[in-house]
Amino acid sequence: MNEIVWSVTAQTIAAAAAVLRARHSWPDTATGFAFLICDHTGSKLPPFMAEPLRKTTPLALRRTPELASYGFAATRADADLRADWIEGLDNLRGREIFPADRQSFIFNPVEVLGIASGIVSFESPDLQRDWYAETLKRALSEGRLVTLISKLAVKTALGLISASPYSQGGDSEIDLRALSTSELILVSAMELAYQPPDFPRGDKLQEALVGRFLKESVRIGDAMEAVTSSIVAHRISERPVVSGSQDPVELIVSHCRRFPLFARQLATRQRSRQPFEVQDEYDVQDALHAILLLSFDDVRPEEHTPSYASSSSRIDFFLPKERIIVEAKMTRKSLGQKKVVDELLIDCARYSRMPDVDHLICVIYDPAGECKNPTAIEGDIERSGSRLNVRVVVCPRGV
Repeated sequence: MNEIVWSVTAQTIAAAAAVLRARHSWPDTATGFAFLICDHTGSKLPPFMAEPLRKTTPLALRRTPELASYGFAATRADADLRADWIEGLDNLRGREIFPADRQSFIFNPVEVLGIASGIVSFESPDLQRDWYAETLKRALSEGRLVTLISKLAVKTALGLISASPYSQGGDSEIDLRALSTSELILVSAMELAYQPPDFPRGDKLQEALVGRFLKESVRIGDAMEAVTSSIVAHRISERPVVSGSQDPVELIVSHCRRFPLFARQLATRQRSRQPFEVQDEYDVQDALHAILLLSFDDVRPEEHTPSYASSSSRIDFFLPKERIIVEAKMTRKSLGQKKVVDELLIDCARYSRMPDVDHLICVIYDPAGECKNPTAIEGDIERSGSRLNVRVVVCPRGV
């Protein structure tokens, strides 16, 4: 990376940090959206987000900015707030959504997204979800929306709440050069938080935003812009080492094969330092997370999976740009060869239902030798019949 780009990313990170150190209303639409971005990307939360949510009232939740603010931060809410939020959304259903003066949430991209996030996180009744989806579709089909950003936000919200999202146009209609800097930050924020299928790829947006900062002085207006700009600047300054000619699947498999060497080295530190010991599956996941971040700039831990056989779960790591899931297991007395194979076969079936995934990499760390036939395990799971390209690594492989 040249010195000019390095300097600009450093200035952006410093400017963002200054904004996030200031006093904020927590949540409002900006801080709520910032929280959702941090939560979905696994980024460190600003200090003010460690505080409890500010108090609100059922009357305040009749206002759409308030609904959106708490919709973004819904995972921090209690049962009482959930009931008040759903009541507030019910009140919204009785209002004029398309007034002549355009003073409505439907014309505010951030409010549209915050309410959609709340509908999902608060598990709003189907009646409310259906009404909101139809309202968003109507805004698009009737040409109510003037700006590209409003259209993108409405389509993103639809993709979040509806099984039949509005699909018209895509990446080709987004001219990043035509967007203002604040609009480009908002598009980048939507990509980080929601990964909309019709958006430009994350690395393309990152390069466009840093390119804009090269031309203009850094002006960060609120917490959402600060978090988005900081994440993008960090990712540009910590460019992944994977080149275009490298196969990311083979790179991850290679790292996983050598995981026992990595774990052994951490356990034998110099000068009598306290060893880092890999004792359970959580330790494996933490270590593997760090290893993946050496080569990939967007590694998302604990993503939700679609429902399968009336249940859902969380995957260990999702690399959206590479369309890869990485699942880590560590054998123990209660998780031997047969059980770990059964669990991974279920994972293969579950993850094959995810449209944004092409590859599944399963690493089984087996330090005690519970897996008596590693070659058979790898072959059986890889030939499971899943539509995914499945790779399995049992390590160490024993004798």
